[in-house]
Amino acid sequence: MVDRVVTTTVDDPSFVYGMHGGEKRAQWKCLARRNNMFGPWEAVEWAWLPPGGASGEHLHSRTEQLDYIVSGAGVMTIDGRDRFVTAGDVVLTALGTRHGLRNAGSDELVWLVTEVPGPVLGTARPGPPGAGAAVIRMREAGEIDPTEVLSGPLRRARLVRLDPGASESLLADAEEHVLYTLSGAGVAANASTSVRLRQGVSVSVPFHGSIRVEAGREGLEFFVVSLAVELTPGRKR
Repeated sequence: MVDRVVTTTVDDPSFVYGMHGGEKRAQWKCLARRNNMFGPWEAVEWAWLPPGGASGEHLHSRTEQLDYIVSGAGVMTIDGRDRFVTAGDVVLTALGTRHGLRNAGSDELVWLVTEVPGPVLGTARPGPPGAGAAVIRMREAGEIDPTEVLSGPLRRARLVRLDPGASESLLADAEEHVLYTLSGAGVAANASTSVRLRQGVSVSVPFHGSIRVEAGREGLEFFVVSLAVELTPGRKR
């Protein structure tokens, strides 16, 4: 096992004007990417839109995507069809699907973007419009298997709530994990590292690593995505 973890916060995000050709000034922060991990992540990102803002519609011809709505409400346009999304929803987008997101509420819209390479770059998705996407109520499901829609390396997405003092371990034995703290407080620790968790703190667990997540007195809620890792011959972990 290794003790290395990657820690990021959403403090000091970058400003993005016209995200994917959209409207108003957005904010953005990269939480994890492939050069810090072993698996085929494209990136895990935090994104923000003001009321009336939009991330423009664009075609996914190279990557698959999992979006998790952290707060606010919006409209996700998928292959020309509008779907209302709100806090706790997951949107899966396969190769060959066109989508865009706009803030349809009076509050800020915050979401997490997990992008991974598709199985064959540039391969269009067969089927009618919208067949390569799904909107899932994560607060009802608790855990989902992205492979029901996607074909790439994402294996799980979970919404985890820990009572005060409760704990859970994340072991990267066959998968890598990226955790994002939604609310509450706690600690993520292993033999050599201890990270204080609060809203907006992200912790990534590379291949063959592990962390133990323990909730503080307020309890803890976090979202975590897991991706399968296969090391090629000759590549060291």
